[in-house]
Amino acid sequence: MRYAVLLLLLLGCLFFSCKNDASEKLAMDNSKEINFNIPTDFVLEELYRPSEHNQGSWVAMARGTGNTIYSCDQYGKIYYFKAPAIGETLKNVDVQPLNLEIGEAHGLLWAHNSLYVAVNKRWQDDVKNGSGIYRLTDTDADGSLDTVKILLKLDGAGEHGPHSFVLAPDGKEIYFIAGNHTSVPDQLKENSRIPNNWDEDNLFEPYLDARGHANDIKAPGGWVCKFNPEGTEWELISAGYRNPFDIAFNADGELFTYDADMEWDIGMPWYRPTRICHVTSGSEYGWRTGSGKWPAYYPDALPAVHNLEQGSPTAVLSGQELNFPDTYSNGLFVMDWSFGTIYFADLKAKGSSYTAERREFLSGTPLPLTDMIAGTDGHLYFATGGRRIDSRLFRLRYIGENQQKKETSSYAKEGKLRELRHSLETYHKEQTPKAIETAWSNLDHEDRFIRYAARIALEHQSINQWFSTFLEEKNPKKIIEASIALARQGDASQQSKILKKLAPIPLQNQSMEQQLNLLRAYQLLFIRMGEPNDTDKKAAVKKLKTSFPNTSNDINRELAQLLLYLKADNITQELVALLQRHTEEGTAGKSEFLSEAITKRSEQYGPLIREIIAKMPPTEAIYYGVLLSHADKGWTKEARASYFQWFYDVLNAKGGLSFKPGMENIRLAAMIHVPDSKKEYFQELSGVYSPESAVADLPAPIGPGQQYSANEIGSVVWGAELADYKVNFEKGQRAFQAGMCILCHRIRGEGAAVGPDLTQAHTKFNNYEMLFATYSPNDEISDQYANTLFHLKDGKKVSGRIKSETDDTVTVMPNPFNDSYAFKVLKEKVDKREASPLSPMPSGLLNRLNAKEIKDLFAYLQAGGSKDHEVFTQQN
Repeated sequence: MRYAVLLLLLLGCLFFSCKNDASEKLAMDNSKEINFNIPTDFVLEELYRPSEHNQGSWVAMARGTGNTIYSCDQYGKIYYFKAPAIGETLKNVDVQPLNLEIGEAHGLLWAHNSLYVAVNKRWQDDVKNGSGIYRLTDTDADGSLDTVKILLKLDGAGEHGPHSFVLAPDGKEIYFIAGNHTSVPDQLKENSRIPNNWDEDNLFEPYLDARGHANDIKAPGGWVCKFNPEGTEWELISAGYRNPFDIAFNADGELFTYDADMEWDIGMPWYRPTRICHVTSGSEYGWRTGSGKWPAYYPDALPAVHNLEQGSPTAVLSGQELNFPDTYSNGLFVMDWSFGTIYFADLKAKGSSYTAERREFLSGTPLPLTDMIAGTDGHLYFATGGRRIDSRLFRLRYIGENQQKKETSSYAKEGKLRELRHSLETYHKEQTPKAIETAWSNLDHEDRFIRYAARIALEHQSINQWFSTFLEEKNPKKIIEASIALARQGDASQQSKILKKLAPIPLQNQSMEQQLNLLRAYQLLFIRMGEPNDTDKKAAVKKLKTSFPNTSNDINRELAQLLLYLKADNITQELVALLQRHTEEGTAGKSEFLSEAITKRSEQYGPLIREIIAKMPPTEAIYYGVLLSHADKGWTKEARASYFQWFYDVLNAKGGLSFKPGMENIRLAAMIHVPDSKKEYFQELSGVYSPESAVADLPAPIGPGQQYSANEIGSVVWGAELADYKVNFEKGQRAFQAGMCILCHRIRGEGAAVGPDLTQAHTKFNNYEMLFATYSPNDEISDQYANTLFHLKDGKKVSGRIKSETDDTVTVMPNPFNDSYAFKVLKEKVDKREASPLSPMPSGLLNRLNAKEIKDLFAYLQAGGSKDHEVFTQQN
């Protein structure tokens, strides 16, 4: 039942409102010195420690008029102060709270003689100023802000809630960014540069995060909007992010953000690292929950300007705002909270967009960076803190030789390409015949951002005005792009005609990019318009099979999806072959990883990343393992045996927190397609026994049960829905039996000793450790109770508890409750033996119980099986 403390810390504050507990564990000693790496010719000054003056943990800052600076505690008030002179620091009396009932802001902006505030605070009955965008003004001109006006109410809160602002280069409009737990308001849906019929757009149902994170969050994810100073005009600009915290314009007037990764997914084929994205009109960046994230090559999304590694993105700042050397003028400074690093991304024009060369600028240990601004003096001011940990304010000054800033400009060609993209983007909010003409002429442009802008412009126009043009088109690139637009905006009656236009385009004769675009067009036509008729299906299969398998992993993935969806002959066997090949090759994904030196800047996150690097999962093989879990036909006994034994290989690797429970969910989903008469055989083949044969004398669950996620179990145990439910000792004891815990575990002398005694478990492990050990038993397995995995020389694997052993044989029990399944293994046929990566404790046992039974069970465990424990005796 032991669950590593490291993993608990990595939960951050995402589960079950455990914010306070996690914050205590992460808290830094106020007296702890920070080990800084400061760039040459710069001086760093520590100006203030808010935490020492009961002013919270600062996460947002803004430059006001003169040398005034505003700041906000993540869970408290907004403060203001004057930037101190060089060599001086702030005192407590220098930092004053606003005399207004507003705070808990993730974003602040001074503009138009007002303070704009992005409140991140869940709306409740007693909450006056909850999540939303507010404008604070000084109505009597006495120099003090005295009025609070809400401009836009938002549904969302927490660390993926409403975030930050930036003023447009012309000063006329304000841009705002929100994380993926913030719903898009109706007024933005109604005035959107992104066609607002967004969807998940996955050919197969994605797997949700095994620990429940963001399981109910759907498209479009995090988003960017703009509004006028009065808050009367709103427009949705961009979406498809996970959790970008801040935005900034570069010297060319282009907008950028720094998006977060999902570190729990490291090792999975859908994982992607943190990334800098170019926020263009109508842009979509493909975040979807769980395994549904779109790869960067999908043409209905855009690629990152630059991929970083793991981290927790916070602030973004344009170098043009700082009195720094000219080399920083057209780049971005971005902050990572987890590993205490400020990076500088030197932006380089690439077509109508950019690429970036990135380097470390400043770092420290520990240094949880939250926000940064350019002061009116041109110096860099930044804060540390967040999650109620120690907070500090710093100023970084350049003291090298004075360098005159020169006008930054991109090459003439790139500038003209940006102008072309901007001209297309004007049609993202306007319907006119000119839009169709201009868009159509650029559907085959070599620049991906221009091609994308052209397609979005086309999607904003009536299909009736350009469908005939599509039917007459001969250019393959234009046909593909227009097909994507039609798939997204058309209806099922057009599907066959569109497929007939795609059919003559030979896949092999296209560039790699166009091959992927063509395959995505097919997918979207099936996702949005449904399964094709038999004639179209056969034609598509015949065409696609000629290129499968492919030398390109990316193309292979997309072909495999399509051919499985279309139920092509022999596809299951071919996918099993690819699974085996990539497992043998150990093909890992393309994800970048932090250097060992950087991982050592975080005691909480660093060790896990180093473990993963040392024991990387076969990411490419996992892709096919996931895909095969959807295959319901075409299996042979040998193929199925190979597939289910493959789970041993993948679970021997190391991944993020959702890796092992996620793989177990995939195994369980694949088992659904196994005929009932063969389920027990393949369960035991994959190292999982069924305890059903031993339950004759146990009470049956009351039920009905369901497929619970970790988040749902936590909500059952500690959530509001059953908050008034009175747990009961007798019910808890019964749930311990009905849930089959008693078959392996003993409490107060009752039960079996196959697994650890749980009588004192509640004194050694907290509730969260107990929950996750129950939900995901494969995460950490004690050597004392682990099964043994035998690798046989013929490539097969057997797993179970060793019943007996002689000089020549080992008797193995896959199912500890059924001796009839024990079998002997000849030692001469064993290549090696090791601890099994699959726990003897079956997963999903709680799925047999209803919510009240689960709550009773956890109360029973928390009480250590004692009816006199306070969990039973001190109920309200």
